[in-house]
Amino acid sequence: MLAHSKWGTNTGDMAVKTGYLDNAGHPHIKIRVWGLSDKFGQEFEAMIDTGFSGYLSLPLVRAFPLALTLFGTTQYELADGSMSPKLLAHGSIDHEGEITSGLIALESNANCGPLVGMEFLRQSKKMLLLGKGGVVLLDEPPEVISVAEKPPGKPPEEAPEKPPREIS
Repeated sequence: MLAHSKWGTNTGDMAVKTGYLDNAGHPHIKIRVWGLSDKFGQEFEAMIDTGFSGYLSLPLVRAFPLALTLFGTTQYELADGSMSPKLLAHGSIDHEGEITSGLIALESNANCGPLVGMEFLRQSKKMLLLGKGGVVLLDEPPEVISVAEKPPGKPPEEAPEKPPREIS
């Protein structure tokens, strides 16, 4: 039997983290972000963007108060193929009590909202599930075999080859 709470569903051994879908159907979660100390932490509602390979993207003006440590620069390739240069800073995310750290891309456009990307999901070791009820982040099972990977062992049995026919 599953127990329900304000933040999600208890599935026994698998911790569940939840969020919501906005009116356009985009998944969002609540996070807390900081740099040098969690005393500088602020809460954000971040969209989960599976097309973003990074950890977190934040508008530069919203990142200033967080005491992030400047790390360097990078360029991201956007969906239209153009390149977008970004400053990078190191910071931490707390999502419902689980803390991860990574590189945060600082966005110059103040109108962009916070985005968590695939690196956040990898570091959190979470699987993303979407449904009309909202967003669920589940702990990854201990071993996940990629479709591209083949399990070790013999190849599948093939039909025996017929010997070539001689033509006289």
